[in-house]
Amino acid sequence: MKASELKNKGIKFTLGNKEYELKLNMNTFCELEEIYGDINKAFDDLQNMKIKAIRALIYAAIKAQEEDITLKEVGERLGLKDLERLSAAINKVLDSSMPEQDENMGEI
Repeated sequence: MKASELKNKGIKFTLGNKEYELKLNMNTFCELEEIYGDINKAFDDLQNMKIKAIRALIYAAIKAQEEDITLKEVGERLGLKDLERLSAAINKVLDSSMPEQDENMGEI
C-alpha cells in the first residue's frame, strides 16, 4: 500500500471540551512509529483494540492540533467511558482510510 492510496478521511471526536479530527496521514504514522518503534506492530495492536494502541492513536490525532501535548496527558484525559466510543471511531477511520482492494494486486 502506498501512502498516497489512503483516502485520508477524518473522523471528528470530542475529548474533554474540545473537538479533534482523527486522520490517518503521515503525521499520524510518524507519531505511532515513534511510540511503537514499528508501525506494523501499532496497526496490529489497533486491530486488536489494545488500550495502549487506542491511547497512542488518539495522542497522534491530538498532537497534530496541540503540539505540546504528551502521551501521558492524553492518557489522563481518556476515561474508560471514552474507550467504546473511540474504538468505534477508530474502526471507522481505519475502514474509510484504507484503499479498496484492486483486482490487479500485482502493482505496488
